[in-house]
Amino acid sequence: MARFALLPVRRLAEEEFRGAGGGLLLGGNALHADIGPEAPGSGFLGYLLCSLGQELGYPAVKGGAGELTAALVRRLESRGGHVACNTPVQALEIRDRRAVAVRTADGQVVPAGRAVIGAVDAITLYRHLIGEDHLPSSVVADLARFQFDNATVKVDWALDAPVPWAAEPARRAGTVHLADSMDELTMYHAQLACGVIPAKPLIVVGQMTTTDPSRSPEGTETLWAYAHVPQRVRGDAGGSITGAWTPAEVEVFADRIEARIEAKAPGFRDRIRARHVLGPPAMQKLNPSLVHGALNVGTAQLYQQLVFRPTPGLGRPTTPVRNVYLASGSAHPGGGVHGAPGANAATLAIRHDRRRRWTSPASRRPGAAAGPPEDASDDAAQAPT
Repeated sequence: MARFALLPVRRLAEEEFRGAGGGLLLGGNALHADIGPEAPGSGFLGYLLCSLGQELGYPAVKGGAGELTAALVRRLESRGGHVACNTPVQALEIRDRRAVAVRTADGQVVPAGRAVIGAVDAITLYRHLIGEDHLPSSVVADLARFQFDNATVKVDWALDAPVPWAAEPARRAGTVHLADSMDELTMYHAQLACGVIPAKPLIVVGQMTTTDPSRSPEGTETLWAYAHVPQRVRGDAGGSITGAWTPAEVEVFADRIEARIEAKAPGFRDRIRARHVLGPPAMQKLNPSLVHGALNVGTAQLYQQLVFRPTPGLGRPTTPVRNVYLASGSAHPGGGVHGAPGANAATLAIRHDRRRRWTSPASRRPGAAAGPPEDASDDAAQAPT
């Protein structure tokens, strides 16, 4: 099992599949992260994602991804919570290695009840919100080595009709990976590693109305696709994009994505009613933790996973500040739609708060009840974060 888990996806495909299809399926899924076909562990990652799809499916939120956020907000508000939008946090006020307040850019000072849970990238939380003065020198040094994953360009289309894929099974798929061969995946990843914009990028395409028809009027299609580009651009294997990602350059790369789809679905471009493109700077502007569209909020390579995430020796949501927790994809197990980093952070914050209250001097005063209060779970759920 240990050997299997360390196999690169190329070697796994050579050992277990007769044709190219199995390897491409695993390789495309592995490259949802920034792990190339020759990297140790890429086979296991591709196998894991494919297994989850086969066993559990790939569920989508009815009405669009925003409905998931709306449901979470409703649940929070039902517990007495409050969501403040367009209120960026500027810094945490820290005393005796505990966060006592959150200071916003407009001058508000919000007291920190039991915990501060930061769903932001590791660099933002550690360097800017906590501040290097409150961190051990070893952590400060390790943060200089923190590596983000690749940048992203994303395109959304409104189509007059579904995508006319030449391969009929693709017409029924919620997600389609576009790549011609394992060798093409290797070249694509090598170009990214060299800081070169790929000439033939791997394209991930989502056609959501196959799963949720409510997302588009009957007979039409809402479509998205994305491809990765380097964080720091040194060249362009397919043209003259400089990496400044001006609106014109973003449109040029979007045309490259469109051309790949057109090659597998002749007539696709004739069905486009509207197009919206997001380049790396625009993605970061919408969400500062998506540094140039780093969807995994940190590389998924082995040297920045498990106990090495976000820095060696941490591997958990805790930070050097006792009641501050990292809840983004920068924490173990990394980015993705599963929400595990946030769940880990919330669970640990509740556990630590209970322990603190049980062992505080107030809980040992004469007449105080032993053990946790009966409503500890609800209290923790309602605590301001």
